Amino acid sequence: MPLYSLSKFIAGIYRHSKTEFNQQIAGLDVRATQSDLLLFIYDNPNLVQREIATEMVIDPSLLARDLRKLSQQKLVTRTSDTTDKRVNRINLTPAGIRAAERLKHTMISWWDSFFTQHPEIDQTAFSDQLQKVYEALQNTKN
Repeated sequence: MPLYSLSKFIAGIYRHSKTEFNQQIAGLDVRATQSDLLLFIYDNPNLVQREIATEMVIDPSLLARDLRKLSQQKLVTRTSDTTDKRVNRINLTPAGIRAAERLKHTMISWWDSFFTQHPEIDQTAFSDQLQKVYEALQNTKN
C-alpha cells in the first residue's frame, strides 16, 4: 500500500463515522466540528480558546464561530479568565454536559457495533496504533 493512501483512509474513516453519528444525533443541532468540540471540552474543561484551537488543530477564527454558536445554544460558557481578562475560559453548561454524554454514548455504540461486525480487526491494536500516531503528531507541535 502506498503511504499516501493513509491520509485517504483516515479521512474516509472520519467522514463515514461522522455521517452516521450526525444521523443519530440530529436532534442536538450540532455539526461535526461542534460535536468534536463538545467532547473535547467535556474531557478538557476550563481551557482557554487558544489552547483548544492548538490542541484540536482548528483555525482560531473557526473555533470562535463554533463557540459562539454553541454559546447561543446554551451548551458552552465563555468566561473571562481571572488573571487575563483578554482570554476566555471555556466550559460546558449542564445542557452541554448532557449533549456531550449523548455524543460519547453514540460514538461508543457506533464503534462497538463496528468492531462486532468486523472481528477481523483487532480493536485494541487498532486503537493503540491510532493513539500512538495522534500522540506523535501532538508531540511534533510542542
